[in-house]
Amino acid sequence: MKQAKVTGSRIVFEALRRAIMSLELAPGTGLEEGRICNQFRVSRTPVREALIRLASEGLVELHPNRGAKVASLGFADIVDHYEAMDIFMPVTCHFAAVRRTREELAKIRDLMARFSDAVKRKDSEGIILSNFELHSAIAAACHNRCIERGYRQMLTDKLRLAQHGLSGTAYDRGRALADRFAGTARISARLVRAIAKGDGRAAERTARALNEFVRSQVIGILSASLARDITLSAPAPK
Repeated sequence: MKQAKVTGSRIVFEALRRAIMSLELAPGTGLEEGRICNQFRVSRTPVREALIRLASEGLVELHPNRGAKVASLGFADIVDHYEAMDIFMPVTCHFAAVRRTREELAKIRDLMARFSDAVKRKDSEGIILSNFELHSAIAAACHNRCIERGYRQMLTDKLRLAQHGLSGTAYDRGRALADRFAGTARISARLVRAIAKGDGRAAERTARALNEFVRSQVIGILSASLARDITLSAPAPK
């Protein structure tokens, strides 16, 4: 089979998406077209195409006459995200369990193995990318393009939220991410087994458990972060 040609637009899109998901490009960071052109040695047309595609996935905000920036993540976004995931994730995984093909199942299993291995190796970039690819493959296996598109967009938000507050060296980030994603990997393995059995109800239940687990982690992370930022003044003497 002849492989599709990799375009400049796709190269820029995938590189920027990877940088945004890994928080190498933090929320609110400006994306200057000229700098991106120089970085990837392409013209402005593929850069603009990539930015438009990233905007369609909710990762970039485009502002007329002001350029583009990495999409922000506010408190309202977090609440909306997990509420929507409560709906999208069980449906996506149910359909994947009952509709997946043999080839799709083989790909899902392979990506699950890569994800587990990345967690064991404490590979921060590998954890984020393999998790994204695993759940993207599950979304593709549901065979509903609208659900797949929405699920993939929310998945990128979830991965950005899961990295909130990380700092230090690549080793430090990898160790912290491995701690955060160890439970995710265990529940994801149960989800893959349910999909392999073609058990839609079990896939739904496990998807809800996974979303609830990640939600509780993010709440804990944000609570700790907010606690560090709040200073309580001593009471005034009577």
